[in-house]
Amino acid sequence: MLTLGNNLQPQYEFIGQEQTPIIIIDDYLSVPQKLINLAQSAAQSNGEFKPDELTQYPGLRMPLPKQCVVDYLKPLIQGFYNVFNIGQTLTPYPKDNTLSLITKTEQQLSPIQTLPHFDTNDPNLIAIIHYLGEGPHGGTGFFRHKKTGFETISSKRKNTYLTYAQKYLELDNAKPSYCTTQHSEFECYKHIEYKPNRLIVFPGYLLHTSLLNTSTDISSCPQTGRLTANMFVHFK
Repeated sequence: MLTLGNNLQPQYEFIGQEQTPIIIIDDYLSVPQKLINLAQSAAQSNGEFKPDELTQYPGLRMPLPKQCVVDYLKPLIQGFYNVFNIGQTLTPYPKDNTLSLITKTEQQLSPIQTLPHFDTNDPNLIAIIHYLGEGPHGGTGFFRHKKTGFETISSKRKNTYLTYAQKYLELDNAKPSYCTTQHSEFECYKHIEYKPNRLIVFPGYLLHTSLLNTSTDISSCPQTGRLTANMFVHFK
């Protein structure tokens, strides 16, 4: 059972030229160490942390227990309707809820993993990231594609954006590396710093990426690595 922190004060921001809403909540859980201990136990005993074969996540993941997902999301769901302008007739469905650790070295990255990414083309899929490890670790960056000006990748924009991205990757001869705030094809217009027990919420069609410190963030150890809880809520 997870319990929320006292006196939560959500921060609401509208970011970028497209003014997309996001939410930041510090000190979200009263005892985040419970999840760190859960992850540590899983890593040591039963091998629940496995490569994510469904996405391009550069590391290992394990499923969040169902009760943890309920404890996380139940206090948030109603507010999502207003903040993200979601139709009141739509029903929330949590999906792909995990504890995550970045473990791939830069040499192991595929080309697509070196770019900012989007989780979906659907504006009604909301992404939640909770920073758990003590850190210091890298935060999260939101990006604008310079050639198109796109900050969100809707279904109408998807083919155009992917065409540009593919052309860039075909011509790029640089060694693979994690994306930073300085990139020839993308402008980082919002950087949310990593803070233990900070929860961030945003529409999954925003271009974003982890802004890693490769000396501290690449680790399979839940106690010292960049451990996060990653969740999605799909309203449909």
